Amino acid sequence: MGYRNDLNHIARIVLFLNLFYRNESPTYISNIPTMMNIKRRRNEPKYFFINSYQYLWQLEEAIKMIRTNASDELQLSVLGQLEVVCISNTKELMKSKKALKIYWKGSLGANSHFGLFCNPEIGTLFIAGTLVSQFLNTLDGRFLGEITSGLFGILRGLGIEESKVTWHLNALIQGHFVLLVRGYDFQLDRMVALIEPLG
Repeated sequence: MGYRNDLNHIARIVLFLNLFYRNESPTYISNIPTMMNIKRRRNEPKYFFINSYQYLWQLEEAIKMIRTNASDELQLSVLGQLEVVCISNTKELMKSKKALKIYWKGSLGANSHFGLFCNPEIGTLFIAGTLVSQFLNTLDGRFLGEITSGLFGILRGLGIEESKVTWHLNALIQGHFVLLVRGYDFQLDRMVALIEPLG
């Protein structure tokens, strides 16, 4: 009997709390679906945004806007051409590598990585940011980025549409910088609205 009374008492408290929060605290109730949406979003897959910039200042502005106004969770990488031919490990190249590594760490964040590789179709390239390991993974003793169709394969493997990959690789051949950003749909939508005016 006492057990049943306890249950009734608890049921009355729960009912009272529900009525209280529904009538007196609509803000609290409205926050619950938002929190559930955030949880649901965290279980969704992440996607890649790709864009190319003809000028370094355009890229710098885009990165600055993303890092200042968009989500901290977005992962940024930059792919660029240093020379139209393949350069071996000369002193000049090693100096450039050191300077570029410092520059991109300052631009993309202290945790970003940097690497150089040579693609026979495009020339000497650099990759900076979170995707360095994708391009510098080895297959038969060569970096994936160095294989003839390696760049195309890597970008397609990231889930980027074939037409977009072709477009941006052509831009890369012409000396443009390619920006790759990984995040959830809602984060990328917000980011695109910020950087769209920059081209």
